[in-house]
Amino acid sequence: MKINLPYEVLQKVTKPVRYTGGEFGIVKKKWDDVACRIVLALPDVYEVGMSNLGLSILYGIMNEREDTLCERVYAPWIDMEDEMRQRSIPLFALESKRAVKDFDIFGFSLQYEMIFTNVLNMLDLAGISLRAVDRTDNEPFVIGGGPCVYNVEPIAEFFDFFVVGEGEEILNEVAENFIAWKNSGKVGGRQGFLKKLLSVNGIYVPSFYEPIYDDKNFIGWKKLDSAAPTTIYKRVVQDLDAVPFVEHPIVPFIDIVHNRVALELFRGCTRGCRFCQAGMCYRPVRERSVETLVDYALNLIERTGYDEISLTSLSSADYSRLNCLVDWLMYYLAKRHVNFSLPSLRIDSFSVELAEKLQAVRKSGLTFAPEAGTQRLRDVINKNVTEQNLLNACAAAFEKGWKTVKLYFMMGLPTETDEDIAGIADLAQKVVDLYRQITNRRDVKVTLSVACFVPKPFTPFQWYGQISLAEFERRQKFLKSLIRDKAINYNYHDAKVSVLEGIIARGDRRLSKVIETAWRNGAKYDGWSDLFNFDAWQKAFDECNVDAKYFNERDRNIYEPLAWDHTSPGVSKNFLVAEWEKSQEGKITYDCRWINCVGCGVCGNLDVNVIDYSREKREVILSLSGHSSTPKQDTIYRVQIRKGAELAFLSHLEYVDVFRKALLRSGLHAAYSEGFNPHLKISFATALGVGVTSDTEYVDFVLAANVDAAKVMAKLNAQLPTGAEIVRIKKISAKAPALTALVDFSRYEIFVPFDEDFSVAELAAKKFNSAQKIFYNRVTPKKSREIEVKSLMAESVKVAHVDGGLKINFGVKIKQDGTVKPIEILKVLRDECGLNVEVLAAKINRTALLSRGKNLLDV
Repeated sequence: MKINLPYEVLQKVTKPVRYTGGEFGIVKKKWDDVACRIVLALPDVYEVGMSNLGLSILYGIMNEREDTLCERVYAPWIDMEDEMRQRSIPLFALESKRAVKDFDIFGFSLQYEMIFTNVLNMLDLAGISLRAVDRTDNEPFVIGGGPCVYNVEPIAEFFDFFVVGEGEEILNEVAENFIAWKNSGKVGGRQGFLKKLLSVNGIYVPSFYEPIYDDKNFIGWKKLDSAAPTTIYKRVVQDLDAVPFVEHPIVPFIDIVHNRVALELFRGCTRGCRFCQAGMCYRPVRERSVETLVDYALNLIERTGYDEISLTSLSSADYSRLNCLVDWLMYYLAKRHVNFSLPSLRIDSFSVELAEKLQAVRKSGLTFAPEAGTQRLRDVINKNVTEQNLLNACAAAFEKGWKTVKLYFMMGLPTETDEDIAGIADLAQKVVDLYRQITNRRDVKVTLSVACFVPKPFTPFQWYGQISLAEFERRQKFLKSLIRDKAINYNYHDAKVSVLEGIIARGDRRLSKVIETAWRNGAKYDGWSDLFNFDAWQKAFDECNVDAKYFNERDRNIYEPLAWDHTSPGVSKNFLVAEWEKSQEGKITYDCRWINCVGCGVCGNLDVNVIDYSREKREVILSLSGHSSTPKQDTIYRVQIRKGAELAFLSHLEYVDVFRKALLRSGLHAAYSEGFNPHLKISFATALGVGVTSDTEYVDFVLAANVDAAKVMAKLNAQLPTGAEIVRIKKISAKAPALTALVDFSRYEIFVPFDEDFSVAELAAKKFNSAQKIFYNRVTPKKSREIEVKSLMAESVKVAHVDGGLKINFGVKIKQDGTVKPIEILKVLRDECGLNVEVLAAKINRTALLSRGKNLLDV
């Protein structure tokens, strides 16, 4: 079932491009040519989902298979969901617009607990049974993966199976097993396929495990199939250089959370922070080589048009050859004005020289994470940094001109006292005072971001009882009372969200009914502060007669069975117990890359090894070809470009960005402006409204070389997405007037559904054309003002009857002080002239944009 979204729906909702697809880099395959059809989802809004590197990697890998197609879907925003439910539009994939229910496998990336209600909401929108036990043979297999797989029990009953660990290899095995099962005639039905998966390492099928409880506590598992493994260890990729990375990423039309190239330096972290689930679960450290990373970076910049690279990993500054990597990247990409960023900097490994390299293009603030306010508590959590480390790093930065610092802390850590809380305020004040002492200035800004600690499975703190909501709120107020300097900005999390996260994070299957009830009570987008509905959750716990505090505030015995022990990241329980005991004594554990093995058990349990290139004494040698400079010869080009229906709902700035990235991808030597923040020399004639298509948009841009115009046109068209096409091009003189100074006339054609007698339309057009003056009240978010429409008309309104509706044509003047929008003309015809039409259903196209009656390329 293919979904055709009504035009008026896209006109109504915010950011309609979230739902139109068609981005540069998508893969579209013929539905009937493949044996396995997968749709991948992150149960959050498009901008969040499109920023997920893991899904981008899997999308590329699965679409490399000839027998498989892989598409995307994200959670519709509230306004779009309302439209879908009112019009019975099912959840659909972006590439094919097929209903999600038609796919074979529906995969969710589970990034954090507060998106679980969105999973249920998406299943319901798709028309898929919520619980796995109720699904028929005609419904997709619902699978989950991502960070939350290390305790999926609260949502286990909603999923057919889970992928535990890294997905590059295992998802291929899932597809192969599915195709074999399908070709066998689907022997054994759904259960037949799930039984086949029991032989795949890293797959957890909840329906083959029955939890056992005594009067109140979880006490163990009963396996329902002898082939089900007792412990499901995570899958891990040993050599990251040997598995595919993102080769052809999708370039979104709109701004997303991480709208840049994400270059994954390595996986894993062995720093050993005792609060950090990722640090325990993503072990061991496996680095990519500098050669591989440089190759990836160059290809990704060329194939996306991005001008920023984020060097991502759990602790990116710990990449053993970071300075070498940055030197090579800057060497190759300096002339592309590419900016580099690290998500956060380790205090103890901070280098001003490195920070200056990374921010050579655009200098921004620095971010550090001390996590705790006193050395005693930093030792408890094994942070392995000191106050002096922080002050030394800040001093070095301040001496080089930085004046903005962000500090991350946590509140509610084990053994924390008010003295530790006060230490946060003291440390922030010391940073402020240090800046003023070094610079003799007062323009410093220090931002404190303080999160509420949530104990997580497979960490040494998994047995610790989270502090209560009331205590979180008391400590937040206490810290706020200690901050008096206006240079310090204090941000803190909603403790209610963190408490709920703490409940779910260490819950078991008894919480599934609570999660479903909360969703039915209206809970969704729980991670969004303006949408979080704590009352819905409290009501759900009451209705289900479940004691929430049992799951988060209770201190657990280290000997009691835990509901998550059977889905293991490989870290041993003995190691976690030892780390818990050391935390209570304030003893630290060093990184195993600095000393000998610390006995976490991961390498032995998973049969993998640490890959750290600092241990290899070899020189990094890369080719210097292709780096020769070209004599600069600025040449200005003017093009006429089409904006088709596929891109109609891009804003003007988004459409400009589409052209900008296409120019960068084209390999043409684009010219940049001078100054501290250089930008491409691009200018459009005039903005086009959202939802409006055009046959005649015009763009001027500058290349730093004299290239044949036909070659430029061909290279750009090869990089523009469907819906954008250059139809004419010419070189122009540097003395030619700017497009904005030339354009003075715009002609439009509107199609709108109309089922009344045509004479009504004719009368409306006649009334409009004969009026001396017509006033329209233009309302914008900031103000409203009255405009006189007739003085801005260049051609009279003409109407014609066509199949299904009306065709309306007219021309308007473009003056220095503005113009009239085509949608405003249509509203005047409706409100003032009696034309009864649905404005939101109108399709508007600009057919001409002229200067003194001439095409702008002929002026």
